[in-house]
Amino acid sequence: MLTPTQLLALREVVATGSLRTAARKLGFTPSAVSQQISSIERAVGVKLFERTPRSVRPTPAGIQLARRATRLLADLEAAEDEMRSFASAQRGRLHLGSFWSAGFKLVPALLAAFLRDRPDVDIRYQEGDPPVTVPAVLDGRLDLAVVFEYGTVPHSSWQSDLDLTLLLEEPLYLLLPTGHRLAHRKRVQISELADERWICFLEDTDAARSLFRICAASGFHPDVLFRTNDYNLPFELVRKGLGIAIVPELAMIESSDVHVIRLADPSHVRRVSAVRRAADPNPLLDQAIAMLRTAADGVDQRWLRAELPVAL
Repeated sequence: MLTPTQLLALREVVATGSLRTAARKLGFTPSAVSQQISSIERAVGVKLFERTPRSVRPTPAGIQLARRATRLLADLEAAEDEMRSFASAQRGRLHLGSFWSAGFKLVPALLAAFLRDRPDVDIRYQEGDPPVTVPAVLDGRLDLAVVFEYGTVPHSSWQSDLDLTLLLEEPLYLLLPTGHRLAHRKRVQISELADERWICFLEDTDAARSLFRICAASGFHPDVLFRTNDYNLPFELVRKGLGIAIVPELAMIESSDVHVIRLADPSHVRRVSAVRRAADPNPLLDQAIAMLRTAADGVDQRWLRAELPVAL
């Protein structure tokens, strides 16, 4: 099989009509260029040049092969340029997944930056909770996922074959109607809520498990009347006095007639992380994670900074 060095030598000799000039342009000796031409002729079984003491003249076969060499070398150069663009994260694939609230507050800036600055990157996004996105990362359908983990519902299995980068740790908040009997208190014990009606996320979700474990630690089983995976609906149900709820920081919204109490127990948090395959060499991932960390740093944690009552 012909090599790029042979093709370069052939192209330059045909273009310049001189072994010496071709050698000077390539940084070779004339003897080395002559050896490259001879090795091509042996490989293809046809003479490529008529040689005289003063010149070399390409045969029709030499002219035709030089044309092909020019195209092949251009393709090789293009391939090298293309691979360099992959290495510099200007080209490639970034398929990203995220749960809803992080997708709303962390992901849009990343998507906009990639679409604006890296038009040759195949970027895709899909929404999904960790039970969907983590397996998709493991089997390669996603390159990166933004996931959450409640402090009371750890996922040690995520450590296998995955790298997690913590983006933020968000507190949990108790939502009460403003006219609630405990709304005036600066300190509330979770056990004082044992007889309340609760609004909870869907059964078999980590949010639901977290609520039940928080309540169990205070000695009771919550009476859940309403279940939803809509982050906005609990606020409206609480505002209407239909029950109380616990939500994480990223899901907080401005809502009149809702009293907010921060949960003070250090385990009552939700950790938000970016997860990738540990062996994935994709250079886009480091840049994407850096963008997500910047977005997380810029999240307006007004509730965390506010002087709120606390639940113990």
